[in-house]
Formats: sequence, structure tokens, C-alpha cells
Amino acid sequence: MQLWELIAADVESGAKRLVSEYGARLYATAYRICGNEKDAEDLVQRTLVRTVERIGSFNGKSAFFTWMCAILVNFNKMDRRGKARNALSFDESAAVDVADAHPDPAERLAKEDEAAAIRLAVAQLPDLERETVVLHYFNGFSVPEIARMQKTPEGTVYYRLHQARAGIRGFLAKVFGSDGITSDGRTAAR
Repeated sequence: MQLWELIAADVESGAKRLVSEYGARLYATAYRICGNEKDAEDLVQRTLVRTVERIGSFNGKSAFFTWMCAILVNFNKMDRRGKARNALSFDESAAVDVADAHPDPAERLAKEDEAAAIRLAVAQLPDLERETVVLHYFNGFSVPEIARMQKTPEGTVYYRLHQARAGIRGFLAKVFGSDGITSDGRTAAR
């Protein structure tokens, strides 16, 4: 039995399975999009509730997770309209790093610096560009899928990705052209 069928048949067990199968992945997506735990938790909670409430409208034309991400993106869009977000800060400890079998300490530190710089670069992007980058590069959604989620033309998604890459490149050029990143996330002066 598919998850959406289980939810329709037995809401309680279906909701438990929904949380266990998709909760962490949905949270990671929400956190990368909004940049803080409180808003991410709120987005996930509302998305899970709406998923259960609207399970009858899932038609199977997209993957189930894609459908849930579209719900999450819509909630995030409503939140952005309701309040202005001035600054984001990513919790460095929330990032998942894959351990190397034989890590070279210098190489490991360089990779950690690069990962931190990329997280900061993504965090500084405007809301819609950041959302598009997270959906495409962190979650692997295609441009047509993102366009459907964001209810925008594919060309707009391509443009947002282009702008985001330019912004990330510019940020990284500043970071690696300077003395590095300070503890508060700003680039250090030469």
C-alpha cells in the first residue's frame, strides 16, 4: 500500500509513517530555504498537516515528495509575503559532512572551509534564488518540477539559478580572495 493510500485509509498510522519517512528530508529542505530552526520546524509542521488534510488531492502526476515540497514552497511564499526577512544565519553544526576513509587533516580543513563558504554564499542569496538553489542542487528537483512548485515559467527558474550561481561565485571570490571567513560569517579584511 502506498503511503498516500495509507493516510487516506488510516490517518493516524499514515501520519506516523509520513513523519518517519519524510520528516527529516522535509526539515533539511525547509532549513536550507529559510535558514533557521524555528521557521523550518514551523514550515515542516504546517506542510505535514496540510499533506494529511489534502491527501485526496494528490493525483500521482509527480513524486509524492515533490508534491509535499510544493506545499512547503507555497507556505514559505506566504510567509515571505507576510514578513520581511533581513538576515539569515546557518547553523554550521547542522550541515552533514561525509567522512573520508583516510582523511588528510589539511585536505579536511580545506573542504570544511569550502563547505562553510558555500553555506554562507547560499544564505546570502535573495529568498527566491535561495529557494530555487536548495530545491535544485540540494534536493535534485528538475527545472520543470521547480517551475511547477513555484508556479513560475521554466525560464524564470533558469534565470534564478543563473543569478544565484553568479551571486555564489562573487561571494566565494571575496571569501577566498581575502583572509577567510570570520567567526560571525563575514569575510576577513586583508
